[in-house]
Amino acid sequence: MDDRRPDTRGMDQSPSVAMAGFVADLDLARVPDDVVAYARVLMLDLLGAALAGVDTAEARAMLSAAEGFAPGAGPCAIWGTARTTTAAAAALVNGVIAHAQELDDFGGADHSGAVVIPAVLAVAEAEGIDDGKRVLEAVIAGYDVALRVLEGAGGYRAHNTGGGWHSTGTCGSFGAAAAAARMLGLDAEKTAWALGIAGSFTGGIWAFLADGAMSKRYHTGRAAEIGVTAAYMARAGFTGPTRVLDAEWGGFLATYCADGARPEALTAGLGREYRIMKSGIKPYAACRGLHSALDVVLRLRAERDLAAADVARVDIRCSAEHKLTIGDPEPWTRLAAQMSLPYGIAVALVTGRASLTEFEDRWIGDAEVRGLMARVTMTVDPGRDENAEPSVSIETTGGERLEGHEPIGLGDPLNPLTTEQVVAKYTNLARRALPSDAAATLRDAVFNLPAPDSMARLLAALRLPG
Repeated sequence: MDDRRPDTRGMDQSPSVAMAGFVADLDLARVPDDVVAYARVLMLDLLGAALAGVDTAEARAMLSAAEGFAPGAGPCAIWGTARTTTAAAAALVNGVIAHAQELDDFGGADHSGAVVIPAVLAVAEAEGIDDGKRVLEAVIAGYDVALRVLEGAGGYRAHNTGGGWHSTGTCGSFGAAAAAARMLGLDAEKTAWALGIAGSFTGGIWAFLADGAMSKRYHTGRAAEIGVTAAYMARAGFTGPTRVLDAEWGGFLATYCADGARPEALTAGLGREYRIMKSGIKPYAACRGLHSALDVVLRLRAERDLAAADVARVDIRCSAEHKLTIGDPEPWTRLAAQMSLPYGIAVALVTGRASLTEFEDRWIGDAEVRGLMARVTMTVDPGRDENAEPSVSIETTGGERLEGHEPIGLGDPLNPLTTEQVVAKYTNLARRALPSDAAATLRDAVFNLPAPDSMARLLAALRLPG
């Protein structure tokens, strides 16, 4: 048996090794206060989104499937239920549940929270870690690495729209591995192995868009599971490629990113600029691409006391990417509706809301919504910057034209929700799965991190009595 250690000469030139050093050495005492505070807010938001996902078809299917791939109990909770399972299975199932309602954060590796936080809490329970300081370090590290990999891949549009990959899966796995490695206290070498193992078997493609399939939710859970598994393998001495990102042949950038890669972005400002601050929080239960147009429509509806019956047509001018990704004119599943701007605009005009309820079957099949949806058109503006949000023009039955454009949608870090708004969102969502007192306990425990006993209270609140 050849158990020789790999040749690590030249490791200092590898971006994944540089990231691993950052993860292994991360100390909350050196992290700016605003970064730590935002990590808590993102954790709370993610847990609320996940608890709202417990009673979905995706969650029910995953709980049933888990009986096959992870039968029996384990040390880790499936959130909002009385079920327990292994660390890897908990990361998978909780990751799926966290993304099931399309309410988890955005702007990281697309959806970083639903990848990183399930991995962190799964390892915490499996290892009996009650150190809230390490949990926050792991969350910050995971968000940082996940977005850095996406930036290195050329950014969201180059990797997702250009390549057909779903970056939540492809790049999120790296973030989950970093977070799990930090939770396990791995040194820089083994953290680099964990990143290498995760990156050697990562994926996720946009085929779900064709028919609104559940596989989009799987990408978050699978990425979380890969990260947990990779960290445990690295801890046991299983080596991973230390040039997983930048190897000229077979590396992640060369294989997944073609000509759009920007390898310099992988480590730019590493340890000084915290990528977690680029994640945003959703006010609406839909793909982020819908949000700015929903801001416009809801504002015009309120300002003009506009009823759906008053709307003759809605014209949207948008980029080619928006037409491709959120242009479905006739969605029939919840996911398809959440990815459809015509549907989002129609249901917002009919109800004055874009919350969870408005993306469920009651409204997806509503005759008034579907009638109005048929009067929404999306036109590609060839001169429009791909980064520009859609423009909305509403023609009323009286011949009036109402127009609007929101360049930065609500919830973006540059147009953020207040902490109070996030808490209100969390409370509304968490109460779908938890009693009011448990939801309040979980909220307080998150905001008290890293105080003693905060982790014990947090983990206990996520479990229902058996």
